[in-house]
Amino acid sequence: MKGWTINVLDLGGHPIYNCRTEKFKERLCLLVQDAYGMFSEVQLQTLCSAENIEQHSRRWEGKSCILAGMRILQRTTRGRALGLFSLIDSLWPPLVPLKVPGQSQDCEPIKTDLPLPSFCYILTAQSDPKHINVDEEGQVTNFYQPPTVRGLKEILQVDDCNQRCSFWAQVIYRRLQVKCSASVGQKEFCLFVTDLTLQDGRKGDSRTPKTVPIYFAMSCVLTKEVMEALTTASHCVIFFKDALRGNGRIICVERTVLSLQKPLLFTAAEADFRELTGPVKLDELDSTTVANSICTIRGTVSGVNESTAFSWPTCNRCNGKLEPSPHPSGSYYCSLCSQTVILPVLKMQLEVFLYCPSQPHCTVKVKLLQKTISSLLMSSSTEDGSYEVKNVLGKEVGLLNCYVQSVTNLPSCVGLEEITLLEAGRN
Repeated sequence: MKGWTINVLDLGGHPIYNCRTEKFKERLCLLVQDAYGMFSEVQLQTLCSAENIEQHSRRWEGKSCILAGMRILQRTTRGRALGLFSLIDSLWPPLVPLKVPGQSQDCEPIKTDLPLPSFCYILTAQSDPKHINVDEEGQVTNFYQPPTVRGLKEILQVDDCNQRCSFWAQVIYRRLQVKCSASVGQKEFCLFVTDLTLQDGRKGDSRTPKTVPIYFAMSCVLTKEVMEALTTASHCVIFFKDALRGNGRIICVERTVLSLQKPLLFTAAEADFRELTGPVKLDELDSTTVANSICTIRGTVSGVNESTAFSWPTCNRCNGKLEPSPHPSGSYYCSLCSQTVILPVLKMQLEVFLYCPSQPHCTVKVKLLQKTISSLLMSSSTEDGSYEVKNVLGKEVGLLNCYVQSVTNLPSCVGLEEITLLEAGRN
């Protein structure tokens, strides 16, 4: 294939799994379009880090380039690559008139009723990046369409499946999923986020949640900077570019880019994200609550799940589990600290059933955090320091922040787990 002048519309990464090392590597991919409207994805063979992918994105995206020495890997269609075509659809129709082979381009009007592309070529450079000549100093091409940044409320109101969306959001809670990879940084997890458009919703507007779960597939490439921000105890504000909206969920997949920095090119007023200044509001538990969401709850203890209630001593230095000391002193031994522990910290697990005014005909079971358990039992202990179930019944609990583990209708039952939201702090 000879030299081919083309426009870089998007950059992203694909994870490649190495069976020998059991680790993931990233490969830079370019979504390009020529003057005739044909899309191609260029997959560079050189492996790179997620940081390098972001650097190339800021340098190359929106610029014209010349491709040479390309090899066609395959011609893929919409049915075979829904994720790729969801990104292509977000860039259609083009902003400038397309060239037609054999016809003049003079004064041709822009056509907005063009049919969606039905195929895309997957290309690879035989010796990259020598055969990709990007005009980094040139102006942004007229073909380039910056991501349209919208508020989460507007995104949730769109019912179309397999749509790409870009938005700013504040992360308030993170949760690992059941299926995880042993590879560091490639665990499947979920972030709960919010923004002003959700927090400022009108009272009684039950159709719009105050928080949204963002799911991460293992194909999503994350930079070290983003991963470090997600593992801190404080909340952070992240820019989500080209996340996939479909089947009622927002998913970060391949070609989704996360950044802590403001993108160079964007549209819409919502791109200037304003961080929340007050406490985050969660939806209260009610009949519309679904599994894998977060909510607030308050109620009265109507029962205790005694079969799952237990306590265990932990080290007062490293918080590790203890074992009986080999010495006859009656103390404990910590294998992590390799020391004897005289004053252990007692940890407890407790699940209670609550009567909730918001769900009077529903069985609500909550797994409590240590702080709430201590507060509940402190006012329920007997003279000898022991605890009896009858002293716990009737105690008021709340307002608690909870993760919804399960919801069943017949019988009506909700399983909750008390959680701690990320603290306000520096990004």
